[in-house]
Amino acid sequence: SDWHQATKLRILDPACGTGTLLMAALKTIKDRIVATQPNMSQETKTEIHKKLVENSIHGLDINYQATQLAASNLTLGAPTVDYNSMHIHTMQHGPQSKGGVKLGSLELLPEAVGDGKQPDLFGHTKQAPISTPYSSISKEIDIDEVDIVLMNPPFTNSAKRGMKYSSHAKKLMQNRELEIKHQIKSADADASNVIDSSSISTYFTLLADALLHKKTGVLGKILPNTALINTSGLTERKFLAKRFHIDMVVTCHEPNQLNFSESTRIHESLLVCRRRGRDEDKGSTTFIALNHMPRSATEAADWLEAVLAGKEHKYHRTFKWPRSKIADGDWTPAQYYDGSLANLAQRVDDLKSLSPLEDLALVEPAGRRVADGFRNPLKTTEFQPSTAYEVVWTHKTKERETMCSISDYVTEPKVEKYKYAVHVLWPKASRMLIACKINPQAIRVSSIFLSRPVLGQLFIPVTPLPEFPNPTAMLQAWCAYLNSTPAVLSFLNRRQRKLTYANYSLDQLRAIPVPDPEKTDLTPLTHAFNDLGDSKLLPWSKMNDCPVRAKLDDVVAKVIGVAPEILADWRQRIVNEPNVNNRKPTD
Repeated sequence: SDWHQATKLRILDPACGTGTLLMAALKTIKDRIVATQPNMSQETKTEIHKKLVENSIHGLDINYQATQLAASNLTLGAPTVDYNSMHIHTMQHGPQSKGGVKLGSLELLPEAVGDGKQPDLFGHTKQAPISTPYSSISKEIDIDEVDIVLMNPPFTNSAKRGMKYSSHAKKLMQNRELEIKHQIKSADADASNVIDSSSISTYFTLLADALLHKKTGVLGKILPNTALINTSGLTERKFLAKRFHIDMVVTCHEPNQLNFSESTRIHESLLVCRRRGRDEDKGSTTFIALNHMPRSATEAADWLEAVLAGKEHKYHRTFKWPRSKIADGDWTPAQYYDGSLANLAQRVDDLKSLSPLEDLALVEPAGRRVADGFRNPLKTTEFQPSTAYEVVWTHKTKERETMCSISDYVTEPKVEKYKYAVHVLWPKASRMLIACKINPQAIRVSSIFLSRPVLGQLFIPVTPLPEFPNPTAMLQAWCAYLNSTPAVLSFLNRRQRKLTYANYSLDQLRAIPVPDPEKTDLTPLTHAFNDLGDSKLLPWSKMNDCPVRAKLDDVVAKVIGVAPEILADWRQRIVNEPNVNNRKPTD
């Protein structure tokens, strides 16, 4: 109710662009103040806007034009006011006229993390900002005085960063990144471990941690959804869970409305976390799954009020995930509209009758290795297979409809890689392969079995370890299982890069659990494969109407010790997922 207190907040976006997040913060604070005093005069409203812009809002960016627009945009709520100062700054980036290079806002990191002193963020730092006509560089903010950091940092990988500069300048900038990492390591080893040279975003996470108030700071960060679930983001997730309470994760599951940013098609999530209190070791994280992206300020405000009040809303459903899993870096509910699927996938992993593929078989070589050793393949009709090597090169879902399959291409070793191709790669060929790229909306079979051993590009060979007898029957049993509903859950829970067209590393495929012949009898699965191998499977998006999948599940249920009706419920839950059926979610 005391708006003067609200204008003492310090809100920072270290990669502010044109100020979208800062404007949203400004509007939200104003609206909430006005809501408590409905009879507030226009003069007071204008004064609040002026004080927030002059005192509370701080933005940094490397793009001069963007910071100009950000400063202009912040005045829109009170365009006739004369502002005494603003804190929107262009940070030096790239080669410098006096030698060396700068990395924009990241130049604040060594001082902020390294010695605990108060980095003069907007004054005489080693990385002096270039002030805009709206900027005041007289303001200093202590490390412990930033209340809120809001950011949507760049996620460009190292190969694409600094593309407008010469190769020499890019190399200097990469070296500067490593130098900053080394400086951080000497002061905070946990923080330095978070840095991933392939993602500049990890540096911004450390910057936010260093600048936020150690007891009350709040972080809001937009990031790719897969950063919350893939292995490359595990260290960052554990770091955040150690330094903050992960309050909520918001993800939109409405098709074609998957991103919060304006210029991307990447599936994104909004992470909201705050400094941990003493009683939060037993707390939980709320995963908010949107079925509708608010289209207007009114819709957004209405939805936000419900979220802040902890109430349900027609635009979302919520799912609680325990603190212990968050601390371990398991944030898998972020990828589902029905968060309970994360629990079900964990239940599959924990089944005593299953073991990870890596404990039972070799899963290799990767498709890129095959492409490295063999020539570009030709369709099998173009020359005789007896003169070449058969491969499974594509995954055309309309053609691969059954577990029993055939090779679609043939190839020959590259002359310069002949020994590697023939003596290293080809001995790893197998009759059973597992998919390493999956479109959940179209895929029918995630594992195939052939009459002869082959290599693959989008399918990876699986070869039982030599100590197991009757490998052919084992491969047929696994092929049947890997096309069942429990295996579909395992695939969905291990997606990388994109939820709607997932990539799987060899390590992820090796971690998928399958029936272990030393723990359960595989014979029923082998019989199921022989009975159903030539029968067409419907896509995952229609798996609840697929009689072949239902028959497979009935057999799998007996082998793994789960009731058939439970697997039927799982099928329905999977079909209801928006990134499987490509439909707007409904409750």
